[in-house]
Amino acid sequence: MLSPQATHKIEQLAASLSLYIYDIEFLKENERNILRISITRKAPMQRPVSQDSSAHAQKDTEDNAVSLQDCQNLSELLSPLLDVEMDEHLSYALEVSSPGLERILKKPQHYAFSLGEMLNIKLMDKSVVEGILHHMQDEQITLLSDSGEVKIALGDIKKAKVVFDFL
Repeated sequence: MLSPQATHKIEQLAASLSLYIYDIEFLKENERNILRISITRKAPMQRPVSQDSSAHAQKDTEDNAVSLQDCQNLSELLSPLLDVEMDEHLSYALEVSSPGLERILKKPQHYAFSLGEMLNIKLMDKSVVEGILHHMQDEQITLLSDSGEVKIALGDIKKAKVVFDFL
């Protein structure tokens, strides 16, 4: 629904607030059109500061947390841009939010944003692998699991999600 140029402008506005666009979706819920923009403070391919202890990992999560004020600020910046970029006859609601702690990973870019985080992956053969996303390149990821390093092609993944340890 958005042109590549409009998407680039949205990314630039987010960057002006030290935010990154995690995902942009145009969907329909209960007969209502929604433009959902998910934002994060963690850059793609940015590793957490420390993976040594839960306290450090929790601190990193807090440092990368998106606040309600972040969502409001970006929403206010986006409204005039979207008034110009979106079809004037299309009615929609704008939602700006965090993608959430235990988010589903659907696109390669979602894996790039999740580097260093614990993932739960269900493969096409119905097996399940859990581990820390250590590396991503092209169409393959590498997890560090209890059994060692596991390389997985994105095409072999049926469902993947971030797992957050609530301590």
